[in-house]
Amino acid sequence: MSLDLNYKPNVFVETASLTEDEWLAWRRKGVGGSDVAAALGLSPYRTARELYYDKIGVVPAVEGEDKSITFEIGHLLEDVVAKIFAKKTGLSVYQDQKMFQHPLFPFMLADVDRFIHLPNGDTGILECKTAHYDTQYLWANGAVPRHYELQVKHYMAVMNIDVAYIACLFSNSESDFVWRKIERDLDEEENNILLLQNFWNRYVLNRVEPPLTEKPDMVLAALSRYYGPADKNAPTVTVGAEFAPALEQLLAMKAQKKDLDAQSRKLDEQIKRTYAPIAELMGAACGAICESNGIKYNISFAPQYREGISKDNLSKLRAQYPDAYDDLVQTTESRIFKLTKAIA
Repeated sequence: MSLDLNYKPNVFVETASLTEDEWLAWRRKGVGGSDVAAALGLSPYRTARELYYDKIGVVPAVEGEDKSITFEIGHLLEDVVAKIFAKKTGLSVYQDQKMFQHPLFPFMLADVDRFIHLPNGDTGILECKTAHYDTQYLWANGAVPRHYELQVKHYMAVMNIDVAYIACLFSNSESDFVWRKIERDLDEEENNILLLQNFWNRYVLNRVEPPLTEKPDMVLAALSRYYGPADKNAPTVTVGAEFAPALEQLLAMKAQKKDLDAQSRKLDEQIKRTYAPIAELMGAACGAICESNGIKYNISFAPQYREGISKDNLSKLRAQYPDAYDDLVQTTESRIFKLTKAIA
């Protein structure tokens, strides 16, 4: 595929007067920038299967945490991020409340936060982000989180724009603020378009579920959301014989893990036996030093504290203060996969 760069984006829909539900309905008509990482199996938050379900209107059996407040806060702070960016860079920023569509690949949509008047007269893109203070390390040394980078490059493709910036605010102080410039990469763009086209045509249009290829914890969490809580009264499922090799592999891996766990416990015991005489010398002290042959060893034996309620006290709480128990104690479900082998 050779990209034709002589195009202008279509206006898919004016978004200024849309409700959130209407806006989401329009988004489901194609792949937006925030969908790209999930469609390519690279999102840290969402599987391709979940994105597929969203596009065809399948609702999870169990709603996850309420993200509407987080979304609303992020949306409200877009203007703050844009103003800080304009102040720090001197670039002129403006908003165009439209959802755009790629004219050559109509499944590709873009709802761009802000646009930039560049000094040379060209137009640039500004993507505004807010993130938790503890995630600043993801932006260290000029880096951009990959799912955000894919989002911005998608917008560049739809809009036929060569320069974009992404800015992120981590707190209520503009000193906790970063921005990065992203250049258009036509080779990567062409490859991503082919992958997104495959996702849209092969899976969404044909109503075929994408395979679950993401990290196991993400996959299991997605399955839990869409299948709902465990049903102890549900009939036993018969798994096809083609899964027998996988079950044998599971048994072998579990046996290997059991051996390694035993080795780990033995090593833990040996470690404690070795440092017990040192702990005796330290008494209540939390630190110690040892020097030998020009080498200094720094020793820490510091306490760690964890708050919790014992089972007995939890039972007392339930009996004596049932209302407080219901308000404070949260029940969560986790499922344990067990496997045994017997002669049929």
